[in-house]
Amino acid sequence: MKIKNIIVGFIVIFALISCDKDKDFGSPAEEAIAISEINIEATDYDADATTICLLKGQELQLNYTALPAKGVTFPDTKWSSSNESVVSVSETGKIAAVNAGTAIVRITPAIGFGPAAATPSRTVRVLDRYVYMNSVSITGGTSELIAVGENLQLGATYTTESGDPPTFVRYKWSSSNPQVATVDDNGQVRGRGQGLAVITVTADDQNPGQQPSATTTVNVMQSIPVETFEIPNDPELERLGYGQEYQIKFNVTPADATISAIKWESDNEAAISVSNSGKLIVNCMDGAMAVITATAGDIVRRVNVAVAAGRLWYSFTDGLGVWSVGNDAVPVLDGEKTVVQMGLSGKYRGDLSLVTNGSGQILTITPTTYRYVALKIGLLSKLQPGNNSVGTVKFELYNTNPTTIGYNYIGAGNANNSWSLLNASEISTTTPNVLYYDLTGNFDNANPTDRTRFDLVQFKFIIADFLDPASSYDLYWCRTFKTLEELAAFVSAE
Repeated sequence: MKIKNIIVGFIVIFALISCDKDKDFGSPAEEAIAISEINIEATDYDADATTICLLKGQELQLNYTALPAKGVTFPDTKWSSSNESVVSVSETGKIAAVNAGTAIVRITPAIGFGPAAATPSRTVRVLDRYVYMNSVSITGGTSELIAVGENLQLGATYTTESGDPPTFVRYKWSSSNPQVATVDDNGQVRGRGQGLAVITVTADDQNPGQQPSATTTVNVMQSIPVETFEIPNDPELERLGYGQEYQIKFNVTPADATISAIKWESDNEAAISVSNSGKLIVNCMDGAMAVITATAGDIVRRVNVAVAAGRLWYSFTDGLGVWSVGNDAVPVLDGEKTVVQMGLSGKYRGDLSLVTNGSGQILTITPTTYRYVALKIGLLSKLQPGNNSVGTVKFELYNTNPTTIGYNYIGAGNANNSWSLLNASEISTTTPNVLYYDLTGNFDNANPTDRTRFDLVQFKFIIADFLDPASSYDLYWCRTFKTLEELAAFVSAE
């Protein structure tokens, strides 16, 4: 009986549906539109693109934009903190710095997590204090004379009272005369019209007091096209030294042509790069070649340049470059040289290295060609040949491990203070000294008969065993020379 009733009911329902088959019961449900992307807006306390720095007790409202901007089915979002004891966050995105430390603040769609672009975060560092800049200076312009329509890239450096990096390394740039020259947020100056403009950079580091600034004057001239352009033969271009900076010589007419409009390119930037003014910078530690192309309007000139294997030509005027100091020593620039503050462990020490064993770098020297290694150094102690009781400058090099040449170079005397002194009979503590080493002399270990080429894994000056007050030394340059006459002539011409 029950089965019969069920069958009858089913027939009745089916009949009703059949009779109303033309009736509109409504369209299918529309597809939900989700948030596809969220961007947390920049704040005044951004230390970089991902990090916000706040002081303990500080509050900051975070804002965001979401895509698509309209028509989202579920537009609500949710804020969270990875560590509420360090940074708390409200439902509206206001963060509060509770205790010193680091936390990750994230925003997500309230319903579902969405794609990665819809779940951005910021690292929030809570600090007890900020480190501010106490001075800034402008860098980067090899010339402050540019033509209308040209760019000049400027940079900025800073100092702090404590020596620690500032919390916010940010700057504001401005021009006193935008009709002559404009400057963007990154320090790039654009010549707009003839005249003078003062470019100012100011620290933007949240300092509530006076923020340091620096200025430079840019002279913008009308562009005068280059009519003729030639690069004369120069033997120096075929024998560049590792670490050398060398200005390519060239001639143009008219004499007042806008030479800053010449475009310079190198086909081997990794080995030999070239600046906007045609200055070569040798970046490699082995013999290499490059073709330098200079373009002035429709005029194109090319010149081959090469690095001479075994020639070192490093200057320490602007820092150590690829060199390094060890033993907790610290290099400091003074505009003329690099001053190395040595580390103290019983005695003062600060070894100077170009390549070190295990670094993977190879330095090629050619003793039979570039025979003498010379180091211009200022010392505060009168070194004694063969004796390290008041300090030592010992030259160390070897080519493999275990060594097949070297490793302590001896020369005349033993491994301690085995240098020779140019143009003097004793070390000076008031003027720079030029120490030199003869690479064709004897070594502590093996002394190969073939000195045509050494591929070194270690090239170091051990600068050690100094006592008070000789806690630092001055570095000027390290270079190689074919003869002592060549070395003496170079020093005389400085």
